[in-house]
Amino acid sequence: MAALLIGVLALQLGFILSYVAAFHQPVPRDIAIAVVAGEGVPDDVVAEVAGQLDELDGNPLDTRVLPSTASARAQMHAREIQGAFVVGADGRDTLVVASAGGSSIAGALESVIAQVEASQGRQFDVRDEIPVGVHDNRGLSGFYLAIGWVVGGYLLAAAIGLFIGAPTSLAQAAAHTAALLVYSLVSGALGALITTHLLGTFAGHWFPLWVLGSGVVFATSVFTLGLRASLGIAAVPLAIAVFVILGNPSAGGAFGANVIPAFYATIGRWITPGAGTEGVRSVVYFGGTGLGQPALALAIYSAVGLSLLFGFTARRARRRRQLLR
Repeated sequence: MAALLIGVLALQLGFILSYVAAFHQPVPRDIAIAVVAGEGVPDDVVAEVAGQLDELDGNPLDTRVLPSTASARAQMHAREIQGAFVVGADGRDTLVVASAGGSSIAGALESVIAQVEASQGRQFDVRDEIPVGVHDNRGLSGFYLAIGWVVGGYLLAAAIGLFIGAPTSLAQAAAHTAALLVYSLVSGALGALITTHLLGTFAGHWFPLWVLGSGVVFATSVFTLGLRASLGIAAVPLAIAVFVILGNPSAGGAFGANVIPAFYATIGRWITPGAGTEGVRSVVYFGGTGLGQPALALAIYSAVGLSLLFGFTARRARRRRQLLR
């Protein structure tokens, strides 16, 4: 009982610490933004503006000079930059953002540019080049969709481990894997169906979201089951620590990687909640651009989980055979 109380308390405090640490003070950091000359603006003026933005305290921006707004828009759609600042000749500039890539990043850009413009007595307009959908408030729907897939994945694996136990033969391991695969396909399809057809949040993207969701659920569940085979019952709190305590806040939600602490920004895209969230954004708003990294993360979790599951099951089966001789 004492060990149980201490373990649950550690998870609870870890949850509080991780979430508050990730979100209590969002600070923009190295947001990639292009600086473009408006009509009649000399190139040296643009270079000077880019230099000033690069030298802001705290390094909120990472600027580059591009020759035209068309090239800036193309790089935004390719996810190479997160905004563009067009310097106007008449003292009125334009900030181009992409709220679909993270509403907090768009807001941070607007806040930083507002301070710079106010200090120089200039004004600017804001244009959202890639806005979030009308049914996707602040881009949070993709985050919650991914979290739902992840929760289902590790809960199923944890339930199998608790009520059925770790497999004792390779045949049982294969049966457990098949059950996870079927569940992943069904839950991925239904999660995508809810957001595309029932709610209309991501209308027109059912099939790619089905594939993505199935991958998120399977990677999460098979990794948790692999932990169960290798570590025993300790796999359940470890899975909670990885996917909930670390994975959920590092996924960001409405917060992009450039406004949460560097630690969470680094690990977030390599844990399934972050991979799922980024995958939904890529599918829905960027035509699939940027899907490679989430797909790689999900493949790694699946491969590691399967290796642990079948490797430790085979080891356990060999020991049992030896004891029976």
